[in-house]
Amino acid sequence: MTSLVPRRPGPCRLVYEVDCQRIIEGDSEYISAANETMAKMVYRYPADRQIGDLAQNCTKFKEVYSYNLYTVSQEELDFPIAYTILTYKDAIQTEKLLYAIYRPHNVYCIHVDKISETGPSLLYAMTSIANCLPNVFIASKLEDVIYAGFSRLKADLNCMFDLLHNTDIKWRYVINLPPQEYPIKTNAEIVKILKVFNGTSSIESIHDDKAYYRCNESYTVRDQTIQATGKKKDPPSYNITVGRGSAYGVFSWSFVNFSVNDVKAQEILKWLEDTYSPDEFFWATLASNKHLNVPGVLGFPNRKLWIPVTLSWKANKDCNGKYVHDVCVFGIWDINRVVSEKELFANKFHHDFQPLALQCMEEWFLNKSFSPKPFGTDYYRKLIYSVKTT
Repeated sequence: MTSLVPRRPGPCRLVYEVDCQRIIEGDSEYISAANETMAKMVYRYPADRQIGDLAQNCTKFKEVYSYNLYTVSQEELDFPIAYTILTYKDAIQTEKLLYAIYRPHNVYCIHVDKISETGPSLLYAMTSIANCLPNVFIASKLEDVIYAGFSRLKADLNCMFDLLHNTDIKWRYVINLPPQEYPIKTNAEIVKILKVFNGTSSIESIHDDKAYYRCNESYTVRDQTIQATGKKKDPPSYNITVGRGSAYGVFSWSFVNFSVNDVKAQEILKWLEDTYSPDEFFWATLASNKHLNVPGVLGFPNRKLWIPVTLSWKANKDCNGKYVHDVCVFGIWDINRVVSEKELFANKFHHDFQPLALQCMEEWFLNKSFSPKPFGTDYYRKLIYSVKTT
């Protein structure tokens, strides 16, 4: 391990009001007490414009937000990773994620919603931050992202186009993220896992009736919402079966290049433009139709290889925080379980909901990054083997 910047020995404390380690360890009695402490705490967060103003002085910004503090190994330097972050509010939350995954040899594209909840101040903040970090940039084309609309997928594709054509960093994989996610694997661990995957993408894909019903009718945008037109769609080209899966994945360079530049991929993308939530179908469809000869995929639907993110759906009833769009926003009672999951990231956290949850995650992750323990990849090797031999 090569330390590019000196660091203090021993565990680092970011949170002084409570002992985060006891929360991470799942000490029930202590978590109850910490919950009472948290209820009495008053939190003040910097506004987007304040963050942007601070980043006008890059030296001060990097000092205050510790962008000069990291460790990186030769194995990591030899395996650059690209990230896209699609953000629409809260520069503070986006910056927390960026800092956690930031390494100077990786590359990061940030897409800011053209009509964000916090207005132009979010773009100002994120542009100011990007100007301070040479391997971070704002997408060259910004979309007005509408929930369940094509613009959501297009935002990711805009960043991926830029990553293919507008950077000299020879990245191996792209991982696309919303700002509400937070890593549970360090950069060093992610590199080890992706080396096991060896060019295979991790994309969720299943074939079910839900895909059919959402893709057999045209939808259009009216009043900033997606509405059905009642018009039936013609069947897609290339005799494909439409797959359904997550909008988020871990995509190899060859898969991204195919998705952005191949004629077949672009025809499928065009067909999906007027469907409901095409971001749930594009990656899954490319990944699960073997006759398309898409590189970096196995060519049949298999959810086992999907490792990007752990999340708790309302139907699972295993959330101790709150639900937003039927997905758990984790609280302090959840993080003991979250940190033990096998996925790369956890979704989702809100910096202003049970704030100690995300703050303790930050402290845990920082110490994990600076004091790495031996990391075994047997689980991921067995996963790859079991799928390829099915």
